[in-house]
Amino acid sequence: MKNLGKLSETEMEVMEVIWKEGTPVTVSKLLDIFEDKDWKTSTMSTLLKRLIEKGFLTKTLDGKVNYYHTSVTMEQYRKIETQTFLNRLYNGKVKNFITALVNDDEFSKKDIAELREWFKQKKGEE
Repeated sequence: MKNLGKLSETEMEVMEVIWKEGTPVTVSKLLDIFEDKDWKTSTMSTLLKRLIEKGFLTKTLDGKVNYYHTSVTMEQYRKIETQTFLNRLYNGKVKNFITALVNDDEFSKKDIAELREWFKQKKGEE
């Protein structure tokens, strides 16, 4: 998988819109979507440039208009971020993460029963 840069909160907000809209998108399309932010063209262009540098977007030129295409899906990004989180805090092990949640009373008995059912279904024991 790609070695992507870390997204700021604003960059994540822009990427979520781009993922939802599908590609290609233009600066003017994004400015319309984010009209409540009152961003200028230069602000959006800077954000998109950073997203290209971080590996999330590519850009093509058609006439005088730049079109921005995603180079990673939301699902791919989630997997990368989840693995980074697990590696950093739980030695890369999902069990350690779940254990921390269960030990901190974040899971109810109902949650545990639902997870048990989910694991059975994934394993094909249903």
